[in-house]
Amino acid sequence: MGGKNYLAKEIIALMPEHKSYIEVFGGALSVFYQKSASKIEVINDINDELINLHLCIRNKPQSLANVLNSMIISRKIFHMLKNKEIKPRNDLERAAFYFYLISTSFGSSMGQFAMNKQRAPKRLCRDFSLHTKRLKNASIENKSFEYILKEYDYNEALFYLDPPYVGTENYYKNTGGFGLKEHELLCNLLKNIKGKFMLSYNDCELIRELYKDFN
Repeated sequence: MGGKNYLAKEIIALMPEHKSYIEVFGGALSVFYQKSASKIEVINDINDELINLHLCIRNKPQSLANVLNSMIISRKIFHMLKNKEIKPRNDLERAAFYFYLISTSFGSSMGQFAMNKQRAPKRLCRDFSLHTKRLKNASIENKSFEYILKEYDYNEALFYLDPPYVGTENYYKNTGGFGLKEHELLCNLLKNIKGKFMLSYNDCELIRELYKDFN
């Protein structure tokens, strides 16, 4: 589970020719950021907190960096943000608080505060300039996978999908969950699209059965 930083180059090398590139379950956009730009690009995620963060990185990178630079990494602040004892006053603070929680928690889960006694904590302040440039011409959506597959499908589209893996349903409870029904619906939709798709999944019996007709 998690980002595709280490596999991104292998995934990109396998991509067929396309005019439009659509990431249906964008997440941290590990593949998108390492891929060269396509003529038309769409990134999507159902998590509105994550999409707000991507929008702020694209539209207000320096302001976001300034807010993060002013924040102190501490267990107390982590729990205050997690428990919503400190409320954001605007979308910029909302993005900064979300980034703080994913950056200072184990596995970016926002569950438990992560502090390594052998290393200094991660710096919150980042240079977002490369991310901002890459996001500049992309359309950013906050929709369901069903909507995206129907809205952007045509014969020159390539959908890259990295959906929640089987057995991780609880991990996605804050964004509506993703269970057997959703896995089956996704498969049925992909069987009928005009464009092409690439799919990342965990290796399990259910997925092998659902996608037995694909490579």
